[in-house]
Amino acid sequence: MRREHLLKLLQEKELYTDRPFDGCSEAEIKLLEQEMGVRLPESYRHYLLAVGHYSGRLFQGTDMQFSQLKELQDEANELLRENNNPVVLPASAFVFSIHQGYEIRFFNLDEGDNPPVMEWYEGSMKGIIKLYDSFEEFLADLIYQHSVIKWLD
Repeated sequence: MRREHLLKLLQEKELYTDRPFDGCSEAEIKLLEQEMGVRLPESYRHYLLAVGHYSGRLFQGTDMQFSQLKELQDEANELLRENNNPVVLPASAFVFSIHQGYEIRFFNLDEGDNPPVMEWYEGSMKGIIKLYDSFEEFLADLIYQHSVIKWLD
């Protein structure tokens, strides 16, 4: 989902606040990739370009802002250790989200430009599961889920 389309959809679904959406610059994304030694999928890069710094009501309560991405990698592994979980994230995993401190969402960097979204959550007996077939599917569904919430301003 291209930056312009994503921003239009977020406006249409009224997921804005009094603070404007704030995307990352291409230079910021390239620097992050360089520092982490990764190449992010195109679908995720478009998300970051649109709302990487601030996504309005979308993903409230979820750590996934651009400024948190490097720390999320270590936080996810620490959460797994704290839970004495035998699950180990694949070497190609890129954690893009930790929700409420108990739910890890990631994709594998070697699975193309629109990779499946994987999840592990505290207390799960299933281990790592495939949550969505693609990052764009994940994003579209979460936009829908957040759009039906009756927000109290």
